[in-house]
Amino acid sequence: MTFSRRFGRLLQVDLTSRSVEEFSIPPEEVRRFLGGKGLGIRLLEELLPPGTDPLAPENLLLFLNGPFTGTPFPTSGRFAVITKSPLTGLFTDSHAGGFFGPELAKAGWDGIVVRGASSEPCYLWIDDDRVEIRDGAFLKDLPVSAKVEAVRGVTSEKAHVASIGPAGERRVRIATITVDRDGDPWRSGIAARGGPGAVMSSKGLLAVAVRGTGNAPLADTEKMRALAVRMNAAMRENSMIHIRRTVGTSFWVDSMNRAGMLPTRNFQKASLPFHYGLTAPNLRYYTKRDVACFNCTIACGKVARFGDVEAKVEFESIALLGSNDGMKDVAEVGRAVHCCNELGLDTISAGAVVSFAMECGEKGLLSGVPAFGDGAGQLRLLEDLAYRRGAGELLADGVRLASEKIGGGSESWAMHVKGMEIPGYEPRGAWGMALAYATSDRGACHQRAWTSRAEIDGELPRFSRDAFPRFVKDVQDERAAAYSLVVCDFLPMTTEDLEEGLAAALGEPFSYEEYLRVGERIWNCIRRFNHREGGISRRDDTLPPRILEEALELPPGLERRSVRLTREDLEAMLNAYYALRGWDDSGLPTAETLCALGVLS
Repeated sequence: MTFSRRFGRLLQVDLTSRSVEEFSIPPEEVRRFLGGKGLGIRLLEELLPPGTDPLAPENLLLFLNGPFTGTPFPTSGRFAVITKSPLTGLFTDSHAGGFFGPELAKAGWDGIVVRGASSEPCYLWIDDDRVEIRDGAFLKDLPVSAKVEAVRGVTSEKAHVASIGPAGERRVRIATITVDRDGDPWRSGIAARGGPGAVMSSKGLLAVAVRGTGNAPLADTEKMRALAVRMNAAMRENSMIHIRRTVGTSFWVDSMNRAGMLPTRNFQKASLPFHYGLTAPNLRYYTKRDVACFNCTIACGKVARFGDVEAKVEFESIALLGSNDGMKDVAEVGRAVHCCNELGLDTISAGAVVSFAMECGEKGLLSGVPAFGDGAGQLRLLEDLAYRRGAGELLADGVRLASEKIGGGSESWAMHVKGMEIPGYEPRGAWGMALAYATSDRGACHQRAWTSRAEIDGELPRFSRDAFPRFVKDVQDERAAAYSLVVCDFLPMTTEDLEEGLAAALGEPFSYEEYLRVGERIWNCIRRFNHREGGISRRDDTLPPRILEEALELPPGLERRSVRLTREDLEAMLNAYYALRGWDDSGLPTAETLCALGVLS
C-alpha cells in the first residue's frame, strides 16, 4: 500500500483482518500530548474498551515515536512501546533506544498501532510505504539473536528488528520486546517493563522489521541542526557525560552500595560487603565495545564479553541480577543478562523473581530453586522462567502472583508495587525513591522520578518526610513530557534547548511552561486510566511489608546505623503529594484539576 507523508502519521495494523491503513493525529492533539508516552495514553483512553484483558485481541500494542525521534536533536534514537500491562493490568510505557524508532521515522511513520490477533505466527515488514503482514512460522521458538538474523535474511540486511524471545512466545508476564541484538555494531534496545513481549505474542506477532530511506519530518531542519551542534559541543564538556561514556551506568554501583541504597539478598540488606567485583572498573575490564544509539555522542552502552557470550550490562541488571541475588562478580551478571536478552526477559523483574525464589527456598517454601550466590543455578532458573518449566511455571507471572500462590507469608518479601517488581534502589535508604515507587504510573519504577543522586549529593536531605513530595511531583511531570518527545534520561537539556527544539520540530513556539503542563496532563490522564482499568487509588500507593515494617541496617561510614520507613512516614508524604497534584484524599484527580488541564470539560 502507498500513503502520503505528514507529521503525526500512524500506521494501523489489524492482525485479525490482516488489514493495514493510515491515520493521522490532528496537530492540536500533537501539541497537547506530543508523542511517545503522551500519545500512548491518549490512544489507549480513546481506543481501548474498558476492562480489556491485556492478552485479549482487543488490547492495543503501540510503537510510538515522538517529535524528536530520528531528527538531529541529540539522543533522538528512542521510542516508546505502550500497552495495557499483563503484569499489572495498568498502563505501561517501555522505552527503547537503538535505531528502530529513527528507522520507522525514515520509513515515513511516526508510530504503529497493532490491533487484533493473527491465528498463525506472523511478522510485520515495513519497507518505506510498503507494508506486509507475512507468515512467521519459521521464527517460532528462536532466541532473539537468531530471530533478528532470520528476519533480516528474508527482508533486508539493513532492517532494524523488534522481536520477542521464547519467554514472550509463552506469554511470560515479564517478557520483553528487544530491538536488534547485542552482537550488532550499534546499541540494541529493550522495551522491558510490564510484559510488552507477552502482549506482542498474544497477537501472534513475533517480529516487526523496518527499513526507511527518507527523513524524519521537521518544520525547520537547519534550525534543528544548528541547535544540535551547540548541544553536542556542550555535552563534550560535561563531566557526567564523560563518566557515562567511560563506564556507563555501572558508575552508580559503588555510590549506591556505600550509601545503603543497593538492594541485596531480595532487599533484606542495602549494601554488599566486598562488592568490588560488581563495580565499574571490573565491568570495564570485560568491555569490548562501547555502543551508541542513533544520533548520540554519549555511547553509554558497554558490550562486554564473558567467556563465549556478549552482553550489554547496565546498573539495573547489576543490582537485580547481581547484589540482590547474592552475586559478587559482574561476570555472573553478564552471563545472566545474556540469558535474559536471548530469551526475552526483563532483567529487573527477572532478577527480582529469582531473588524472591531464593528467599522462598531458604525459608522452606519452594524447592528446586538456587540459593543466594549460585550463579549457575540462577541461569537454570532464568531458563525455567522463560520456558515455564518446573518452578519457572509458578514464577513466570511475576512475584505478586507467585506469592499469592505460594503463601506462607511470602507476600511480605514479594518486592513489587502494583504488581511491578522494584528496581535497583532500596527505598528505605532513599525515601524519595519510596515515594516515587509508591506513586509511579506503571508500578515500581526508577525512571518516573530518580531521587537517589539528589539524596547522595545532599541536594535533598535524606530520611525526611518533607523533602520529596514537590521534587517527585515536578520530576514526574517533566519526565512524562520528555518521554513524549522522546529523549534520553542522560541528555543534559536546558529550557532554551527544549523550546528551540520544539519550535524547529513543530513549526511554532512552545514554551517550557507549556511543556511541563503537557507532562502534568499526561500524568493525570494515566492516573484516570489506571483507576478505570484497575481501580487504582490511595490503597495501592504503597510499598511491600518488608519496606514498611523492617528496619534497614546501613553500611559503615554513615551517620546512622539503621533506618526505618514507617507507614506513617509514607502516608505523610502521600498527603503532601496529593495536595500538590490537586488529587483528593483517595488519590484521584479532582474534576477541578482535570478541567484545569483541559482533559475534562
